Amino acid sequence: MKPSSVLGKIDLYLLPLLLLASFLAHLDKNSLAYAAVLGMGNDLHLHGQQYSWLGSIFYIGYLLMELPTSWLLTHLPIGKYLGSSLILWGGCLCTMAACTSFAAAATVRFCLGVLEAGLLPSCIVITACWYRREEQPLRAALWFGPFSGIFGGILAYAIGGMRTGIPVWKYDQALFLIYGGSTIFVGIVCLVAIPDSHGTAWFLSKTEREEAKLRTQENQTGEDMRKGWKLSHVVEATKDAKYWTVFVFGVCQSITNAGITNFNPLILSGFGYSKTTTVLLAAPQGFVALVAQVAASIVALYIPNIRCLLWVLSCFPALAGVVIVQLVDVTKNRIAALMGLYLTGFYNVSWVLAMSLISSNTAGATKKSFVSVSMAISYAVGNMVGPQFFLESQKPQYHLGIGVMIFSFVMMAVCGMVYWTICIRQNEARDRTRRESSPLIDPTSLAGLHLAADESQDKTDFEIATFRYTY
Repeated sequence: MKPSSVLGKIDLYLLPLLLLASFLAHLDKNSLAYAAVLGMGNDLHLHGQQYSWLGSIFYIGYLLMELPTSWLLTHLPIGKYLGSSLILWGGCLCTMAACTSFAAAATVRFCLGVLEAGLLPSCIVITACWYRREEQPLRAALWFGPFSGIFGGILAYAIGGMRTGIPVWKYDQALFLIYGGSTIFVGIVCLVAIPDSHGTAWFLSKTEREEAKLRTQENQTGEDMRKGWKLSHVVEATKDAKYWTVFVFGVCQSITNAGITNFNPLILSGFGYSKTTTVLLAAPQGFVALVAQVAASIVALYIPNIRCLLWVLSCFPALAGVVIVQLVDVTKNRIAALMGLYLTGFYNVSWVLAMSLISSNTAGATKKSFVSVSMAISYAVGNMVGPQFFLESQKPQYHLGIGVMIFSFVMMAVCGMVYWTICIRQNEARDRTRRESSPLIDPTSLAGLHLAADESQDKTDFEIATFRYTY
């Protein structure tokens, strides 16, 4: 049925493309762990920390490309940029099937990191441009990759069940051709289908384009990213305590992501299951992540200013899961250890909420691109250093790695509380300034004024007097 509302059309034509792009990126990352369980290490002759470096080197390339990405987002049409990135990374991904050594695999992984660097900032910016503040958490939860955790394990199980003379992990490498080809196809679709602004939305009528623009104008975060690079926006962002809070959070969260993405199947293998059963049992964690993300986002949709509370609370089930994995004797209580591993699926809830807060609380083209890219940089740093805590000598318990994850979950909760406090205090300061300058005027009554002017002038959230931070 054709949607009757503008929001419905945006969800129908735009959201699936963001979901597919993110799904393919996460499927690529998860497949490395599944291939390792199925024997990739032996066929690539990996030893010592080389597997950990295959996880880290992707993020070295990713990190090096992030600052150029911030510049590109303010100069290129975002749909064309995202589509081109997908096409190039899909082609690179296909070459993974030809790797026969650590050096070859590491080179491809580095190039993949460079080419995938624009995905996360692009998705954050597109979400901010097309959805109202209260709508953003649910959309971010849907496109940020939980489906890959479910289907990746199922696909790896099916591959692992094959019986031929070919090393079983080669089937996973053959799937890189499918993943890469699919990524190229999705990239071509994104190239032609993602509009660069409300005014070029091919799936909306002229009247609906105006309505789409008016819908998001109250966000006060702007629509058109091609405003040119402004150093003042970058300086302003680095002076904001919220920026550094969310950056520290991003590093800590990504350390846990590195452990879960790269090592959970290997930890599971230490529970005594067969190789094929191990990769299948990794799938329910993705289901837990999906349900938790969507549930938290639905709550945030209907209850204003609850995102930081949900951010903090969601850290504790994941923390409990890691503690269980660390403390439970697997030989005596394998089911409890397995349940603990599934609880770690809550780890992504806080990330989704933090991304939605960035898109809701950042105005100005350069500032928005810089803060979005900084989130991706924190993601790269955490995922780059995270695998190094999982020592080959501690396999499969990985006591150091799990201990670092416990510390990271605690820090994630602390960052959520700090961000929450900063937003409340900044809003109170703005209200106080407004009352002192215009004591007879209710500041909330001015929230809808001068929105178009602020957007056309490319003002930042600091510069817009009526801007209030969501928390």
